[in-house]
Amino acid sequence: MKYCSHCGKEILDEAVICVGCGCAVSGGNTQAANNQSINGTTLLNTLSQRLNTNGIIWLVIGILQILGGLFINEFLLIVGVLNIISSVQDMKYSKVLLEKPNGIVAKFEPLTGPIITLVYNIVIGGVIGVVGSIYYFFAIRNYVMENKQFFASLDVEND
Repeated sequence: MKYCSHCGKEILDEAVICVGCGCAVSGGNTQAANNQSINGTTLLNTLSQRLNTNGIIWLVIGILQILGGLFINEFLLIVGVLNIISSVQDMKYSKVLLEKPNGIVAKFEPLTGPIITLVYNIVIGGVIGVVGSIYYFFAIRNYVMENKQFFASLDVEND
């Protein structure tokens, strides 16, 4: 099994052109292994950066909600604290996944947690919390699902 060095999609070993992006596939098993390794590092680094960005977004949202809680509505304090805790967890995980990339698909595939976060941010935390949820769904979860085969293969390699 190998992956396109341009888009990260899984391609057949004998493929000449990637069906995902249309780019020419490099020849030779050594080159394919190098491309897979480089591409895998790129995919993990991109996910790590996006998780860190997500943490920063939720940190800012949490701080704004805490400020709103102090001056507008006390319930915003609770949501703000929850969002700050979530932001710290995301920033920590963004570093951990580079060293131990196990369970990535299992962590990001379920929708229950993100939907609960979206709902309590809409109901209690105001519209500002929707920004963090939108970023999560489109920049992180969608990215993991698009590269699901690669991230799932890491579980097998690291067992």
